[in-house]
Amino acid sequence: MLNIKNLKRLLTENQILVILGGIILGLVFPSQLKVLNTYSTQLLILVFFFSSLRLSLGEVVSYAKDWRMLAITTLYMLVIMPFALFVPTSFLSREWSVALLILGAMPTGMTIALMAEFFGGKTSLALVITTITSLLAPFTIPLVTKIAIGQSMEIDTVGMFFSLSLTIVAPFILAMLVKKAVPKQVVKLDSVWRNLSVAAFGILITGIVASTQGGGGMTFTMRDAWMMAVSMALLGTMTWGAYYIVRWRSPADRMTIALCMLYMNNTLALFVGERFFRDLGVVPKQVLLLLVVNALLPVLKLAAIRVLGTKQRKIV
Repeated sequence: MLNIKNLKRLLTENQILVILGGIILGLVFPSQLKVLNTYSTQLLILVFFFSSLRLSLGEVVSYAKDWRMLAITTLYMLVIMPFALFVPTSFLSREWSVALLILGAMPTGMTIALMAEFFGGKTSLALVITTITSLLAPFTIPLVTKIAIGQSMEIDTVGMFFSLSLTIVAPFILAMLVKKAVPKQVVKLDSVWRNLSVAAFGILITGIVASTQGGGGMTFTMRDAWMMAVSMALLGTMTWGAYYIVRWRSPADRMTIALCMLYMNNTLALFVGERFFRDLGVVPKQVLLLLVVNALLPVLKLAAIRVLGTKQRKIV
């Protein structure tokens, strides 16, 4: 039964409603809301700042002892995965292949802390992967995109690096300083930071969709439907493959790693796509990829129940 408690859990742990709300508002009121897109950098900084307030450097240090696990996981996520999504689809659709490349190159989503426990995983490990991949992203994203498509278009890798550093590293450092200065207050207001992060995420999506729709870029064809199915198959395969890359870890740790591969930072992906690859028409495809990723989360939940052999709570 969908009671108030379950409804609250659905709203906070499955961001599909936030995504759908942002998409619908952007499509229905493009001229009125496209102004939000002019604040995309500020919104992304807010997302990373509020999310970073919920991270713990102590947990990073603890899990960092298994450097082999972190090295393999990071390499798989930031390097192997984007190319694995890009190469097969590059023969099918230019826009979709670049959209998948950008998504695959992203670090883990900052709100993974809530998701990990819900999937029977380890919150602390998820936070560690989030921290490490987010701090490495300003270096790996420009490199990966340059190698994949740099021969066919001019990519401002230097500008991308500084933009990502501004929106990821700077808010992270500021958040760590705030946590050190007023640790009790930060912990006390944990739910507030989470809600503010999600709100900024929703506004960012709304602005990007409205701006794209205002330029006549949002369409949906049968080809898009086919590419969504292909994307779902590729993302599902890569996510499940991540479960087997560190076989010496416990099933819960491995499921956490698999979840981190699927629950990528869609906020950052939209920002990069809109800021650096807008002329390729990738933003509308990225919006559809948001739906693909969220559609795969219930499938991963069922896999977690089967693998971990525990009574996990069902997605409502």
